[in-house]
Amino acid sequence: MSGDEIIGARALREWITGERHHYSRVFFVDRDAPAHQVLAAAERRDAVFLPDGSEPCDTHAEVIRYGGGWDDIGDELFLGPHGVERQDYIAAAFVQIVGPIAVGFSDETSWRAFLDDAELARRTGVFPAALLDARVLLADRVALASPVALMRPSAVRVRSDGRVSAGMQGEVVGAVTELPSLLAAALPGAALVGGVMPRDRVLDDLRTRGWVGRYLTALELMRTLSLASTDAAVAGFGWTPFDDGLCDAEPRTADPLLLETGNGFLLADLTTRRRQLLSPDTARVVAVTQTSSDTESAAARVARQLEVPKSQALSLCLEAIDALGVHCGRRAVDSSSTTGAVR
Repeated sequence: MSGDEIIGARALREWITGERHHYSRVFFVDRDAPAHQVLAAAERRDAVFLPDGSEPCDTHAEVIRYGGGWDDIGDELFLGPHGVERQDYIAAAFVQIVGPIAVGFSDETSWRAFLDDAELARRTGVFPAALLDARVLLADRVALASPVALMRPSAVRVRSDGRVSAGMQGEVVGAVTELPSLLAAALPGAALVGGVMPRDRVLDDLRTRGWVGRYLTALELMRTLSLASTDAAVAGFGWTPFDDGLCDAEPRTADPLLLETGNGFLLADLTTRRRQLLSPDTARVVAVTQTSSDTESAAARVARQLEVPKSQALSLCLEAIDALGVHCGRRAVDSSSTTGAVR
């Protein structure tokens, strides 16, 4: 890839997933859509996708030219000679993956399939193979992980009729003539999926599955480490180092993940990119801490598990928090579902 194509691929990834790394906002302007309001609103740390052949523009933002289209399932968008295909979630499991694919939801059926796959992974530790492929991008990932969190639109699409929508598959929020006020108005993350499903239903589905963000973190880790479901067991997804029936919390979404691999217990942190092999006892301390709502309850559980005094157990929990970067979890509504099934 040339330098311009790398920049375009980076910006497109952020627009598709909703995740911010290099740009504050990414705008995608459809062919024949009015662009001048977008160019006027875009700032230095923004990126704007404009169709090939559109008029030269004057803006502080990074301008990226694209070819092809992005309206329907199966459409392909080109950055130079390199294409990215748009595909439905269900179809992604059956198509031959030969290049980058953006996977989204086209209707309630594909949305339910995503939730069913997440629940299967929760129970059995078997993750959908398509989402483990590094060439597959799940659309609006940030919204699925944080559906309730309020956020200003940072992935914006301007359609040919002048309507503005949030994210790749989000609901229409207004007209391009209102763009400055639209960019200032915070929306719940679920709005980025609201173009496919009613926002309230998305919120209800994800509120009752507070572990979906953790599921997406586990998927990303498996992709980063190039692991298949058969290569490792991930704590909370079909496996736990123990089951004392006293979990009262869900591990935090971005907390390090505990895995059992052929080399032993591994603690992997996506944020810091740090990986550490742990002893079986340390792995138990980590798992207990992450599934306890506070250090007191974690210490009581560790004391029973390792048959040590509670004061020593508390020191072990605090050491795990300080040295390994783990945290106590968030209290679960249904504590019986905090660890997934035991494999």
